[in-house]
Amino acid sequence: MYRTGDLAYRDAEGFFYFAGRDFDWLRVDGENFAAAPVERILARHPDVLLAAVYAIPDPGVGDQVMAALQLRSGRDFDPVGFADFLAAQPDLGTKWAPRFVRVTAQLPVTPTSKVLKRGLRRERWECSDPVWWRPSASEHYRRVTGEDIADLRAAFTARGRLSSLEAG
Repeated sequence: MYRTGDLAYRDAEGFFYFAGRDFDWLRVDGENFAAAPVERILARHPDVLLAAVYAIPDPGVGDQVMAALQLRSGRDFDPVGFADFLAAQPDLGTKWAPRFVRVTAQLPVTPTSKVLKRGLRRERWECSDPVWWRPSASEHYRRVTGEDIADLRAAFTARGRLSSLEAG
């Protein structure tokens, strides 16, 4: 047996799909899922050229979903339209919607055009790109502010999880 770190899943019709590498799995509210199916859903959005989905730490336990989007030329991120798009996706799991959305002009890629998620995960919402945040499922996406970043860090500190941010 040879362990590759590749992960896959089988759908109801018995077809297998590549779901990413073992580090491409997220655990949100006790549910484990792969980033690849979420990326495929986000790529359906007419404004999205390229999507990367990855785990960032949750202040309490587990992960939160973050997406980095490279939009098509001339398109701007519409937070209301994006939320409406997500709500209309019948195959989007209840825990899969991104809590944070980073909009970037260019996603970092390898020479073989694979998105480099390691740096994206490390920067989280503390980056130079605009980041949108949906604090709860009942709220709308809004731009992350400096005050939000301080509040998030304080939440990690209060729960003794600041080291999970530093581990990135």
